[in-house]
Amino acid sequence: MQLFFSEIKPIIVSQVASANKEILVAVSWLTDREIFALLLDKLKAGIRVSVITRNDYLNNHENALPWQQFINEGGELRFCQPGKMLHYKFCVIDGERAFLTSYNWTCFAGTNNRENIILIDDQNAIESFTTEFNYLCEQFPLAENPPR
Repeated sequence: MQLFFSEIKPIIVSQVASANKEILVAVSWLTDREIFALLLDKLKAGIRVSVITRNDYLNNHENALPWQQFINEGGELRFCQPGKMLHYKFCVIDGERAFLTSYNWTCFAGTNNRENIILIDDQNAIESFTTEFNYLCEQFPLAENPPR
């Protein structure tokens, strides 16, 4: 386990960039276009990318990220529903490592907030995060055409 209190976004980017098979993301808000572009690049490279996030104005408005492009590239998108909103910020990479963070994947998180990130290589913890991710997938259907 490693813990960091600075340079959070570069750590997220390097972890996501290192994926070879699968990226599972559960994050309350995802508005960072650089991270989103990296997820699209991973999809284009044949890597499975699955995202669960909130269906609220910050994530889903006219000028939000192009979720339909993400879906068209093969990405799996699930929006949690009102009354069942997640507040997680975790990611599992290739079933081999994970990280959890206070950092929302937004364009403002790196400049406005004090944040942390914990990198995890403990297999029991990774399996627990994967189990929780799969549970969330059962709760929220795949988005085929994201509402705006």
